[in-house]
Amino acid sequence: MLRRIPSTPLVCIAISVAIICLNTSWAADPDKSLEILLKPNQTTTKQTQTVPRARTGGKHTSVASHPYAYVFPPPPPGITKVKPAMVPCGGPLPCILPSPKMRQWEMSAQAFFARTRGKIAWPRYSWYWTAWQGWDNEADLNGALKLPEHQVLLDLSARYQFRPNWAVRYEVLFDEMNGGGYADQQFVFGPWWATGGGWIVYGQQIQTKWQHAYHRLSLVYDAVRTCQSLVSVSAGWMHADDKIDLNCYLCGNWTTTFSKGMDSMIAGVQFQRCVTTAPNGGTFSLDNRASVIFFDDVEGYDLQAAGRFSVPLNCGRWGYVKGGYRFVQLKKSQTDYLFQNTLEGGFIEGGLIF
Repeated sequence: MLRRIPSTPLVCIAISVAIICLNTSWAADPDKSLEILLKPNQTTTKQTQTVPRARTGGKHTSVASHPYAYVFPPPPPGITKVKPAMVPCGGPLPCILPSPKMRQWEMSAQAFFARTRGKIAWPRYSWYWTAWQGWDNEADLNGALKLPEHQVLLDLSARYQFRPNWAVRYEVLFDEMNGGGYADQQFVFGPWWATGGGWIVYGQQIQTKWQHAYHRLSLVYDAVRTCQSLVSVSAGWMHADDKIDLNCYLCGNWTTTFSKGMDSMIAGVQFQRCVTTAPNGGTFSLDNRASVIFFDDVEGYDLQAAGRFSVPLNCGRWGYVKGGYRFVQLKKSQTDYLFQNTLEGGFIEGGLIF
């Protein structure tokens, strides 16, 4: 008798297990099944945001929904023939004052359109033909000596910045004037018993030449130094040379020469302030100076008020043009002589910072 193989119960068990696995909740994917087993009483819903469909040129064409908004790229920049202005994204350019940095030079040349005035007394008090003047022998440079009232003078300056806030500056103003005519004032020019000088009376024809040099050497300290402003104080030495040759042809064709020098101290202050900077880098600023001259019987002033326009020359170098008004006065009075000269008028100046 053959043995019965128990295959029927095994088949039934396998079918039952498959049916249970397909119908129960833990037969889903592993993540959902675990969530259902841990929180059987909660249901989760997921909302998706869609972009509304946009119409195009066709009647039935539409853009499919997408969970992210689509941003079109910006159009490419057009071709232009002119370079755009140098304006940063944050707004206009900051106002920056051009000034020499450490180990830089500043050199300039100035044309000074001066009105010349002054007086001379040599000797200061004379007992000859000056009683109606109170024995005062003062003679006007323009009226008596017939020097021109207007002259273009040349001023040269050089400054070297040897420390961030320290510099040395040298300036010289010089000129030569020639005049002549018929004297309209009576005076004595020079001690006639010692130098061959004599009396000048009304109507006498004279020829005059005046040579003038005004030197200044100063140590400069930048007390306030920012990107927009600069305040400097200076102190140093001043020297002036004056030489006047007077020739009187009808008096005997003699020539008398007045040659004197002034040595004194000079102290001053300079204020510079940036006003505006153009998109191309050009800068307009104010440049004002005031100096006082004193010591050794010398009195004087040197005042300037000007505006300056600077342009960049790359690598920290600048070129500038400056214009304004200037007043210079020097006076020295001693027992034996008195000499005073005043120069005032407009000026124009050009310079480099390198």
